Amino acid sequence: MIGVMGELPTIFVVDDDPAIRQAITALLEQEGYRVATASTGGQAIARLAAAPPPALVVLDVMLPERSGYEVCQRIQALPAPVPVLMLSARDELADRVYGLELGATDYLTKPFEPSELLARVRSLLRFRERASAADRAQPLLAGPLAMWPAEHRAEAGGQPLDLPPKEWQLLETLLRSPGVVLGRETLLRQVWGYDFAGDTRTVDVHIQRLRARLDIAGCGDLIQTVRGFGYRLTIPHVPHAAD
Repeated sequence: MIGVMGELPTIFVVDDDPAIRQAITALLEQEGYRVATASTGGQAIARLAAAPPPALVVLDVMLPERSGYEVCQRIQALPAPVPVLMLSARDELADRVYGLELGATDYLTKPFEPSELLARVRSLLRFRERASAADRAQPLLAGPLAMWPAEHRAEAGGQPLDLPPKEWQLLETLLRSPGVVLGRETLLRQVWGYDFAGDTRTVDVHIQRLRARLDIAGCGDLIQTVRGFGYRLTIPHVPHAAD
């Protein structure tokens, strides 16, 4: 499992060198972080797709199967932003610029001192926390729907919207990825977690209940079923004066 809400930050370390991977893992765990690892680019991509996102990815450039550059591109497609500390033995300016242009947040050249790695990890996590705090202060909007996650407050058509916990989490997850089709398995992992013993029909039942509550406020049709895939929250078209 890569990321778990409500626990210590999880850092995902991706490096094909066992000695480096184990050394970084030991260093981070000694500082109190949770650590998940992968040894190939393909393994990293698979694990990122199958688990909640980590707080930070420490990513080697030269990896078997898929390069660190390709993994970095996949990370940029995650629903929530994840900082990437890219590691490489290549110190050419062009390599550093290329990694940063692909979305890496920072770049550290091998070999490096453990103290410098830790300093960069702490800095990136502080930046992420500040960005998350600013993001939480902003409402999530979709037509007549508005949600303030930090205040645990939601409105539909200007009226308070009271939701049970799982329906709240479902709506928040959909609001954070407007227009994106989220599969049932994805919703099950993000809302119920990996340890949930049920199946995807649980998602269907809760979506049905959520729609019924939104129907009362006249916006149940915002949640669309994409047959064979999952669900999508649509953004209503607001006509302009010239339309």
